[in-house]
Amino acid sequence: MSYLEYLKNNRARVILFLTSFSVILITLGIIQTLLFESINFFSELAETRGWFTFDWDFAGITSGTGIAAAIFLLVYIAELLITKFTIEQETKFDFMLFPKQFVIYLTAVLLVVQFFVLDTLLMGVAFVFVFITWRRLASAVNKQRYGMQLSDSTLWRNISLGFFLIALAKSITMNYGGALGEFFLTTNWNPALKPVSFGVNSLLLTTLQVAFGALIIAVPLGVGCAIYLSEYAPPRLVAVVKPTLELLAGIPSVVYGFFAFIYIGPLVVELGEYFYANGWIDEPPNVLNPINGAIVVGVMILPLIASMSEDALRAVPNELREGSLALGATKIETTFKVMIQASLSGIIASIILALSRAVGETMAVTLAVGTVAVFTANMFLPAQTMTAYIAQRVGGDLPFGEIGYLTIFAVGLYLFVITLTLNLIGNRVLAAYREAY
Repeated sequence: MSYLEYLKNNRARVILFLTSFSVILITLGIIQTLLFESINFFSELAETRGWFTFDWDFAGITSGTGIAAAIFLLVYIAELLITKFTIEQETKFDFMLFPKQFVIYLTAVLLVVQFFVLDTLLMGVAFVFVFITWRRLASAVNKQRYGMQLSDSTLWRNISLGFFLIALAKSITMNYGGALGEFFLTTNWNPALKPVSFGVNSLLLTTLQVAFGALIIAVPLGVGCAIYLSEYAPPRLVAVVKPTLELLAGIPSVVYGFFAFIYIGPLVVELGEYFYANGWIDEPPNVLNPINGAIVVGVMILPLIASMSEDALRAVPNELREGSLALGATKIETTFKVMIQASLSGIIASIILALSRAVGETMAVTLAVGTVAVFTANMFLPAQTMTAYIAQRVGGDLPFGEIGYLTIFAVGLYLFVITLTLNLIGNRVLAAYREAY
């Protein structure tokens, strides 16, 4: 058979191969551009500043970051011990592992509040890790007592170990310099005015403020909406609410940003003025701020969480629901102890996907958060996210090949790595909690 005859007989196969191959080439081309231009940025910066410098400060081990490192280490050790020991009988410590439900909910609320109180971000993250490990330990003990197989905790151990190493390095080192040290470990971003500085953490931390603030808003509302639609709502109401959620997902992001600036911003300013009058914040609020961005991005990702979580709940076999009710469980007990547990992988996947969407949002946060590349714990002041910086610089007059031009690719590559990491973690979590029926 000649080559032309092969192409004629397998046209569909060849066309599909070419489309797939073109997608791969486009993706590799974008990554190559980001990588090469970022290398040029770091190389040019290293010519005058070197690659990496820092000073030791072992006294920092007693700081908040040092204490956070110790907590991460304890979490890692606890994760190792979960699979080493068997606790099949009731002990005097059961009241700590299995408290009343309201104690768990109260602890979760306090975890959210402490992020607005503590000055050390890693300390707040460490407390979240303690809470998660506490509940994982309770779940492991329950499974051991019922003869169930324990889930693999390798992923969570590796994440805990990684945060321990980050917190330890952060606590015993200071005065970072050089191209890599300044870019990744400082928080002063000023690439336009002299003296120039390139601490991308100023943009990164604002991005995380907006993204996780959006999750605080969207996760309870989205998951709650999904539970109601799948478990309690009549079919006629579902037929109205579900398309409404899809309409929210179809509104352009620039419209969300304009809405946040016109309507949400003044309300946030009123709240900030109340805080300022009571001395809870040290500067008066501005209409552009991360809280404004977190609210509008939370509304944007709400349909994604609600729709995917509802699909995950509906995918659970009806036999599990009926079996739980037949054993005497109430409707609410069946929902939280059977249905949510069975669909947990899909719910977590929707949250991680929504987090990736929140991190990568551009126009809405540009209009709602501002373009001031200064990170501050006062979330009522203007700031700037990574995506907003890229949009701002692209729209300006940048000479080709200058350091300001190259910063766009460095920030873009960093954002790409963060989003890719979130997706990889989501895949691992999805595999760890997947339930096959």
